[in-house]
Amino acid sequence: MYTDLTLGKLIETFFQRGGRIDKYYLRDINRGKRTLVYLHGWFSGQNIRTAIMKAFGKV
Repeated sequence: MYTDLTLGKLIETFFQRGGRIDKYYLRDINRGKRTLVYLHGWFSGQNIRTAIMKAFGKV
């Protein structure tokens, strides 16, 4: 379901479900690095898409 979404739509859906992204990772210089997100617990990934997919339970 979430695998075909663009990154912008994936982030929007994540926020609608109550998710949060650590502000450190939202800065342009850090966007390609490991990301930390929160959705009923903290999840990290190689990039923001991977971290959000882990939070959704799809990885």
